[in-house]
Amino acid sequence: MAEKDKVVGKALYLELHSGEQRYQMLVTPDGVSSAGKNVPAVLYRRQVSRTAPRRAWKTTSFPSLSLNEFGAYTLLTKELALESATSRVTYISNIVERLNSYNYRIYKTPIFVEVSQADLDDVRAAKTPYKILGRITRVRRALGFQDLLA
Repeated sequence: MAEKDKVVGKALYLELHSGEQRYQMLVTPDGVSSAGKNVPAVLYRRQVSRTAPRRAWKTTSFPSLSLNEFGAYTLLTKELALESATSRVTYISNIVERLNSYNYRIYKTPIFVEVSQADLDDVRAAKTPYKILGRITRVRRALGFQDLLA
C-alpha cells in the first residue's frame, strides 16, 4: 500500500430528510498532508431535492490545530482542548438545531468512512473529496439508503 493510501482518519456522513428535501453533511478529520502541512477538519454540506439534485457543496473549515516542529500535533491543556472541541461541536450543533426546526430528521444511521492522506491532500487544496464521496455512495447502497432523487 502506498503511503498516500494509508488510512489517517475517519469522516462522518449524516443525511437528514424532511419530506422531499435531503440535507447532506460530511465532516472530514484533522490531519497532515503528504507535504507535512496542517489540514483542518472541514464540514461539507448541501441541500438537494428533485428540483435541485446536483447542488454544490458548501464548505466550512474548523480552526486548525497547531503542529509542532516535528509535524505532530501540539499537546493542549485539558481546558484548551475542551474549548476547541466545544467550539467545533457548537457550530455543527447550531446547524442541526436549525434543521430540526424545519422538521429534518436523521435518515437511517450516520456513516463513517476511512480517509487517506491523498483525500486530505484534496481537502487541503479546497477540492471536493470525490473519493470519500464515492466510498459513502457504496456504503449508502449497501445499507439500503434511498436514491437522492427517488
